[in-house]
Order: sequence, then structure tokens, then C-alpha cells
Amino acid sequence: MFSDAEIAIFQEELEEKLQIINDNILLLEQQQVTPEVIQEIFRAAHTIKGSSAVMGYDKMTELTHNIESLFDEIRHDRLNITGELVDVLFESMDTLTELKEEIVGGDVKHIDIGPVMEKLKLFQGGNDQAAAAAATGSTASTPGFPASESNTPQSADSNTAAEPTELDIEIDSVVEEVITEAELRGFRGYGLKIIFEDDCQMKEVRAFLLFETLEQAGEIIKTLPPAEDIQNGHFDQSIDMVIISQSDPDQIKNMALSVAEIKDVFIKQLENGAAFKEEVSYEYQLEHKTGAANLKLAGRPNVPEKTQNGNAETSEKKTIKTVRVDVEKLDTLMNLVGELVIDRTRLDRFVDVFENRYGTGDLVDDISDISTHLGQVSTDLQHEIMKARMLPVAQVFNRFPRMVRDIAHKLGKEVEFIIEGKETELDRNVIEVIGDPLIHLLRNSIDHGIEEPAERLKKGKPARGLLQLKASYVESHIVITVEDDGQGINVEKLKNKALRNGVITREQYDRMSNREAMDLIFMSGFSTVDENKVSDISGRGVGMDIVRTQIENINGTVEYTTTPGQGTSFAIKLPLTLAIIRALMVESGARAYAFPLTYVVETLNVNSRDIKNIRHSEVIVVRGQVYQLKRLGDIFSHSSGDQIDQKIYVVIVGSGQRKLGVVVDKLIGEQEIVIKSLGDYLGQVEGLSGAAILGDGNVSLIVDVRGLLRHVGAEEALSYAASN
Repeated sequence: MFSDAEIAIFQEELEEKLQIINDNILLLEQQQVTPEVIQEIFRAAHTIKGSSAVMGYDKMTELTHNIESLFDEIRHDRLNITGELVDVLFESMDTLTELKEEIVGGDVKHIDIGPVMEKLKLFQGGNDQAAAAAATGSTASTPGFPASESNTPQSADSNTAAEPTELDIEIDSVVEEVITEAELRGFRGYGLKIIFEDDCQMKEVRAFLLFETLEQAGEIIKTLPPAEDIQNGHFDQSIDMVIISQSDPDQIKNMALSVAEIKDVFIKQLENGAAFKEEVSYEYQLEHKTGAANLKLAGRPNVPEKTQNGNAETSEKKTIKTVRVDVEKLDTLMNLVGELVIDRTRLDRFVDVFENRYGTGDLVDDISDISTHLGQVSTDLQHEIMKARMLPVAQVFNRFPRMVRDIAHKLGKEVEFIIEGKETELDRNVIEVIGDPLIHLLRNSIDHGIEEPAERLKKGKPARGLLQLKASYVESHIVITVEDDGQGINVEKLKNKALRNGVITREQYDRMSNREAMDLIFMSGFSTVDENKVSDISGRGVGMDIVRTQIENINGTVEYTTTPGQGTSFAIKLPLTLAIIRALMVESGARAYAFPLTYVVETLNVNSRDIKNIRHSEVIVVRGQVYQLKRLGDIFSHSSGDQIDQKIYVVIVGSGQRKLGVVVDKLIGEQEIVIKSLGDYLGQVEGLSGAAILGDGNVSLIVDVRGLLRHVGAEEALSYAASN
């Protein structure tokens, strides 16, 4: 039985390899057929096959074996890439994904892999007539590439010296005799030392894959330690072996290095089992870029170069060292850093008190220096912990090309999908949330935005629509943009559909601005799609409502612009982290409150005479804009302080196009606060989203601006209904 940690490692690697295969099949469909793409798919399928075999997942092993065999045909130029073949490959990936979900969920779903296996076998030469028929009418037909072209990386530093590494395995008389006999039949004997990465996980799985890979090139006749120990994972960081093969040394080394988490490979060609003929060291570094793995190899023949002093140069070896850290530990660290930020703020206040009371002096200066240094250290620590929690948005973005391709095919549309800013990093908690909103936005762009090819051509547009997904840093936020060059949002169509469905009245229809009309897309249950055209892609009126709700739940905002006939752009503005935010601190009734700066539009100091009453509600007019007013003391049922000289402080808050003025007693200023949950005892309190501990040790309540705006909107609707 495998431990939970080993299963987790398998699942993580499986997710990565499936993504690699999906990405590269998309490249094949786009006619970007290169030896590297073919080899990348072959290698990923091979890894999944070996890992799943070790774990005992037979269906996955059988399916990936067939995918691997198919790409072996492509590598040897015996099979062309066609549109039909790509469709079958994607169907295979869907089945593999179902098998993965079955493993993760633990529920046996009895997934039938038979149909897709039969389709794969048609392309493997088992039924030449069916395969030829499938190739007819292909949308993309490109020859495959010989295997010899696909995985022969060349060294850019072939003259760099490498230190000889001797084999620890004993070349006894029996081994020598076997090699001698093999040489008479055209084989050669090689001694290999395989060194695994220091932090290699599931070494026995890697060893299994290594043996299975090398046995394709020849026969392994001896290992150190013995095969049984290797199978059980009882070895350190290296394995020695003797193999007889007709392949050349480079090919054997490359095959060994195709297995993940192999650090170095040293190889010697043996003559009669003893004579040293050649030694080569290969080093590689596995980097993850945009979801794919790039294998960098640097061959180093054992030809030491002399320096001017006559000493052999030694190459400096650089490796990336990583440690797997449980996410809960990172969350705990972030919480502790939050406590440190609180104490730093309290110390700053203590320093101010000291300076005001005692003026200057050595003691005051020392305390001030300590406070300043602690502030610098805690800020740096906070940033480093935040960086440790960050993940590139590629983790989310990489799943979308396949989804866009499938939706476009289903709707009969042509879409060019461009992704930018995959390397942009976000807090992992934010990344977990943004997936669903982005799916809805992309679906809507394809379904409602981008027109069918014939319609686009009539409008003078290219038949293929353009859909862009972009992530970038803007000040202290991340902005994710989804933009299309489709037909835009039809305001009149929105208003007419809302009127027919009873969402708005005729009076509202007549006085509704274009922006208010476009905001109808965010109403729950509202859709412009006719009832008889509702599909599994869109039309049920839940997509955009989910987008705004989920984004606002993580203190983000959704903005959009649209031009009829030219397209629509949605911009999601997100905080870098959810744990520490900038807030506007205010006071009401001698109590401190915090407004997240994300929702603060502006602050005002106005005369109380400027407040008007409309429909039993207080309002204020600012630069021609009417804002409804709510007093913070009334919201939380406590008395407000006395207003001096009839002047009142107003905080204008807003989300989207909805804005509200909140009357407070005093503006304290901006401050960085650590969000704390109200806890299970208090639970969810209306009007509050959390609390923060201030520098003086007191607790400040964080105002739930979104909830406040929703509540005011509901009041407006009731008031309007009552007056009519």
C-alpha cells in the first residue's frame, strides 16, 4: 500500500503531465508539429504509464500505453497528424481526466475505456482502411518526424571538463563473459551510474520507469544494489548498472534522462567488460514554464582543459533547491506574520507616546531605532511569506485553451485564443476562486460575443474571432482582462428582454441609462438568450451573477467596457493577498471602523445643510451626482458623536456603478490591517466582514461594503414598489 504522501505526489505529477499532453495536442491542431512537441507528448504519456502501473491503476496504464504507441508511430513517420486524429486524442485526454477524477474522488465509476481504445487502434495500423478513411478530409495533415530527430539535444559547452566518476558495481568474470558474447553478436556493453535528485519523491517509481525505459534499448544484466532492493526503494541517491545494447551512448543517456528527477548520468563503454573507453556526464535542470517542462541538457565529455597554471578547470554546478511545504504551514506562517504586523503597529504608537512625553534622549532614540528596524524586518518577512504563497496564474490559465477550443467547435465558430501574463503571481487562495468566474467570462465571449464566421465576413471582419486573456500588475493589484472583438453588448436588446421578463417596469425602462441597462447582465436569473435556445454552455442567467459575486467575495471588482459591433472587455481587479489589506480607518460613536480601500471612492467634508430628503432617504449632491446617505451609527445601532460647526464627514463607497455615502464622526486615515475572522461564536454578522487589532490594542470592525450596498439596493426597490 502506498502512503497518502506518495499518492499525493502521483496525483500532482499526473495533473502536470496531463496538462503537458493537452497543451501539445493543441499545438498539433494548430499545425505546429515539431519533433519537440511529439517527443514531449510521448515522454509525458510514458511517465503516466509507468507511474500508474506502479500505483496499480490498470485502465490508465492501458490507455496511456496506446497513446504512447500511437506517438511512436508518428515519431517514425508512419502516421500523419489529421483533424480526426486530434479529435480522438482529445477524447482520450477526456477519458484520462475522468480516470484521474475517479482516483482523486475515491469513487469507483466503472469508466469504460473500450470505445476510445478502439478509435486509437484504428490509427495504429490495426485497421489500415479505417485509418485511411479517417485521414481523408483532414483539416490538418502534417507528416510525423523520425525519432532520431526528436530527442538529441546538443551541448552548448561540449568542451567543459567533468570530473570522472567511477562505477561502484563490480565487473566480475560472469559479466565479462556475457559482454564478450554480446560483442560477437554486434552488441556493446555499458556501465551506467544513475544519480537521482536529492529531493526525489517515490524513488522506486522513478527506478521502475528508468528500467522500463532502458530495457527498450537493450538488456540490463546487473545492478547495484540488487533489483529486489531497488524495487522496494532500498537505495540511496544512485544506481549502478551494466547494460548490453546496440544503441549508441548518446541515445542511452538521453533515454535515461527522459525519466523525471534524474540528476546526472555517467556512462562508460566496456570492452570485454573491463576497458574504459568513454565517459560522459550529463546534467539537467527541470524548469516549469507556462505549464510545460523544458529539459536542458549539457553534455560534458571527459576531456580536461588546462588553465595557464596547468591545473584542470572544475565547472561550478548550479542547481535549483526546492522543498515541499504543506499549504497549512504557509497559512500558519501568514497568520503569525499578521500578529507581528499588529505588534509592529502597537510599537509605533508606543514610540510616539514616548517621544511626546520624554522628548529626545538616548533611550527614546534607541526605542525609535528598534521600532524602525523591526518595521523593516517585519515588512520584508511579510513580503517573503506572501511570495511563498504566490502561484503563477498559469495554473488556472493553462486549462482554458482546450476549453475554448471545444466550445468554439461545438458552436461552429473560429476563435484565436491569446494568453498573456501567465507568469503573473497571485495568492493561492485567490487563484482557487478565480477559475469559475473566468470560465463564465470566456464562455460568454464565445457564445454571445464572437459572431459566426459567415456573419463576421459580412461585417468585414476576419472569419476567426479574437479572444484575449491577460493578467498584469497594476499598482498593488492584479488585473485580469477578458476581451473579444465580437458584437459587443446590445443595450436595447437587454432592456427589451428585461421589460418582457418583468425585471424592470416601463418607467424604469424609459429613464434607465445605458450603463444601468448594461448592468442588467449581472442580475441573477437574467439572460438575453431565448428560452428555446438555452444550452449547456450558456443561457440560464447564472454566469455573470456568479462572476461578480465570487470576485467581490475576495475583495475584487469587475469592470467592463463595450463598443457595439467591435467587442467587449471585462477587467477583474484583485488584491494580491486576502490576509492583509489597506483600509480607511474612521470613527463613529467613539468606535473604530475600517473600510477596505478597494471600495472607497472618495471622502468629503460637507455642510449638514447640503443634505436633502427624497422618499424618506437622506441624499447629497456632489458634482451633479446624487448619493444616498447612510449614517454608520444608525447602521450599527449606536449614537454618533457631535458634529462640529455643522460639518459632517462622508465616505463615498462603491462597487461597480452602485455608490453610497456613509456618514462618520471622524476620518482617522489609511492603515494596513490584518483581517481576522469574527470566529464561530459570533459567526456571520450582518454589515461586518471581519475585524482587525489596532496599534493601541483595540479592535476595529471591518465594514462589509458589498453587503451594505446590496441592502441599500433592496431598500430602494421596496421603497419604489411602495410608492407605486
